[in-house]
Amino acid sequence: MAETLHLEVVTPEKAVFSEPVDDVVLPGFLGQMDILPGHLPMLSVLAVGEMIVTREGTSRHFFVEKGYVEIFDDRVTVLTEGCSGVNEIDVEHARRDLERYETRMAELEERSKTELISEDVFEQHRQALKRERMKLAFAKEGKIVE
Repeated sequence: MAETLHLEVVTPEKAVFSEPVDDVVLPGFLGQMDILPGHLPMLSVLAVGEMIVTREGTSRHFFVEKGYVEIFDDRVTVLTEGCSGVNEIDVEHARRDLERYETRMAELEERSKTELISEDVFEQHRQALKRERMKLAFAKEGKIVE
């Protein structure tokens, strides 16, 4: 059994990093997943949340958007829509996005009183609101607190 994992994180824009780690905690849909060396092979869906990477006793926190994780032979590959460290988040942009989604949600709720709005549309807006709120909390605290 290897003493470390090789973690690779890839977004549509770039490879975020590729390095050995001792432990990685990922936001699964049913809760946090802690991946250690020797983990069984697995393919899973990721939720929006915090990724914690530990190497030699030092932990780094990242905000990840939804995606997938594959674990095989002590290699962890994360394919995500976005991955940012606390210093990489544009707080003003996230605030503007949050305000925009809040306005759109209020408009949708008002429109739903007189016309049929798909539940999928509401769910997309709820997820966008959640993502922006979590992003702002992460930027403020350096980690996500739920």
